[in-house]
Amino acid sequence: MNTKTGLVQDLEREFGLTSLTLQRVPEDHFSWKPHEKSYTLGELAHHVATLPRIMLFVLQEPELDFSKLPPRRPQPVATQQALIAAAKDMHEQVFQSLHAADETYLQQSWTLRNGDVIILQANRMQAIRWLGLHHMIHHRAELIIYLRLLNISVPGLYGPSADEPPVWMK
Repeated sequence: MNTKTGLVQDLEREFGLTSLTLQRVPEDHFSWKPHEKSYTLGELAHHVATLPRIMLFVLQEPELDFSKLPPRRPQPVATQQALIAAAKDMHEQVFQSLHAADETYLQQSWTLRNGDVIILQANRMQAIRWLGLHHMIHHRAELIIYLRLLNISVPGLYGPSADEPPVWMK
């Protein structure tokens, strides 16, 4: 199996688990947050849904320079349906760009910077995994903690949760 195929398989699985998690986010709690410094549930869920955008930068641009982007905070969506649609759209865009790339392109160097400060320089494959996939998994875990604090059933993503068997046993 080539590395691109492995990446596609990883993304298919993790995007599916992310979609499953986002389906649990109740709109009537979008404004809730566990701490004054935290994102609201709606902001965090929207961040998780749209975080694969960084993968599009990696796949479509030679670099990303934070100093050239306006500062932004994740914006909440109005409905759960809009949240799911945003995630689905982002996932489709990533797969479309990834399928257009070949192994050689994925091994090319890519840079994340903030002006003159280089934050990360890696091949595109590594950047997609580190900045996109692992970052999404991290924030999805935060989202699951929010769900637990709201007493919402947590899916068993990699194994059983306290509420459900693992998704592969259903």
